[in-house]
Amino acid sequence: MQTKKLTQSIALIATLFWISCQSADAQIKLDVGGYMQNWVIANQSTDVLTPSQGNLAILGSKTNKTQGFRIRRARITAKGSIGDKFSTTTWIEFAGSTPSLLDFHVDAHIRPWFNIRLGQFMMPGQSFDTSRLVSSKLIFYERAPITTTFSDRMGYSAFRDVGIMAYGQHGRLWYGVHASNGSGRFNYASSTITERKAGGGLYGARVDWELFDGFTLGSHIATNQQRDVVQSGSEPFDIDRTSWSLRAATNNLGINGLFSQLEYMSLTGKENSRGVNLNVDGDYKLHGFYAELGYRITREWHLLGRYDEMIQKPGQGGLEQTWNRYGQNNYTFGISRYIYDGNAELVRAHLNYSFGESGPMDLNNSILVAVFQLRFIP
Repeated sequence: MQTKKLTQSIALIATLFWISCQSADAQIKLDVGGYMQNWVIANQSTDVLTPSQGNLAILGSKTNKTQGFRIRRARITAKGSIGDKFSTTTWIEFAGSTPSLLDFHVDAHIRPWFNIRLGQFMMPGQSFDTSRLVSSKLIFYERAPITTTFSDRMGYSAFRDVGIMAYGQHGRLWYGVHASNGSGRFNYASSTITERKAGGGLYGARVDWELFDGFTLGSHIATNQQRDVVQSGSEPFDIDRTSWSLRAATNNLGINGLFSQLEYMSLTGKENSRGVNLNVDGDYKLHGFYAELGYRITREWHLLGRYDEMIQKPGQGGLEQTWNRYGQNNYTFGISRYIYDGNAELVRAHLNYSFGESGPMDLNNSILVAVFQLRFIP
């Protein structure tokens, strides 16, 4: 499936390029770009659970240590514009063993405050970290674990789904409203999803409002409601999940060069499917937050810190049979260097040290990593 979609996207890029070359007078424009993120892992230490020891019904743990090089992301994008009203965009990831289609969507630009997007893309009905913060703009080596887990539990895959959204900007207010399949990438109605009650899907909305210079509030709400779903030949199952989040962010507020953000999110599930295991009360709960603080020493040099926390009830990863609570927290510190060509960012490099603990087994993790990103997005 992924290979087929990749072939289609490459064919579209080639077609648009041919048209732009052959039709000099046509109102068609093609922009091609991308970015690459390389990691140098100086040291990574991770505690993992081990099976029962001998005949004793107890869990043990061991520590895995590694170092070396990693290509974290290698992405190419192509955007074709037809006049000033229509555009189509694709993103392809090449960092894995098999190229993967991330985004493929068309946009109708009706007004600055009203646009329509249709296809596969990052949906607005989730945290700011996974709905509006693209990977090329990350200020740390990786997102906080709470945001990626949160997105996956709601039914997205790689923060994406297949559907439609309306979005726009009016003054200081940005909004997005979407309706989608609620099954993640490459899951389409009448092919992968062969049965489902009418009205089933994932519906969500997000608003980000800059109340005044340097202070922004944001929030999302979403619900994934599906009944008698048959997907990829499965037995019929239901999905019943809701989520919401609140975010506050500052920039140069009070102290020039200081910026921060805090985002809290909560999710409740009421069915046993796709990684959600209900507790004795008949529901599953996930909540947590991340808090970031940064200071721009200069335009090129930034100091950063982050704390994130995640609580799941009951625990996941094989622990739900023993404990009803699974927690995780991490501290991340770093320094970043940016290189510009005028107003265009070319390079961002991070040196990050992160450490944390996950319970109830008190498993520790840490990483010292240097990140180099070259960005050539038009």
